[in-house]
Amino acid sequence: MTEKLQLTAQRRPGRSAMARLNPALMSAIHASGTGCETCRDLEREVDAIPEGGEYVEAASFPGTTIQKLDAHFKAHWKDDYRFVDLGAIKASP
Repeated sequence: MTEKLQLTAQRRPGRSAMARLNPALMSAIHASGTGCETCRDLEREVDAIPEGGEYVEAASFPGTTIQKLDAHFKAHWKDDYRFVDLGAIKASP
């Protein structure tokens, strides 16, 4: 079984929103880059890290948001992709 494509978002108070892309999603973006201009652009905007990739929203560069990344990935990979929003998970007291 192959690893599910996953984007994990984390919002940090007072800082820019950040998302992590797992290695499978990074590979899928790279493979789609030949036929998808958006994936080629994303490949340049995502920083490669050992755990896959990291994307940080920049107020000085409006347009690409984590929500837009999520929508693009859902359009490409539908059931093979999942979005995890750590900001939506509340810690129990």
